[in-house]
Amino acid sequence: MSGPTVWKLTEVASLDGDRLLVLQGELDIVTAPELDAILTRMHEHAHPVVLDLEGITFMDSTGLTTLMDHWLRAEQDGRPFSVRAASRSVRRVVGLAGVDRLLDGA
Repeated sequence: MSGPTVWKLTEVASLDGDRLLVLQGELDIVTAPELDAILTRMHEHAHPVVLDLEGITFMDSTGLTTLMDHWLRAEQDGRPFSVRAASRSVRRVVGLAGVDRLLDGA
């Protein structure tokens, strides 16, 4: 049996309302609900979101689904949502899923 998932999420707010989320560790079935809750809160408050995924060491389909759901929701509502950096692990999963547009800014 493996140990607990390694995970760290740092939120940085700017004076103009933008939010930068810096994620580190594993984005998976264990940690994705926390990211989902934070992104939902930010969407409800109309905060533009920028994700830094450079520190993600592993991402499963739950992590990918969470990112895609919020990216699509932001696009539909015309709200800024972007990824400024992505690790090799993230790029691999996104590429295999064929949703490279998610990383256009990374």
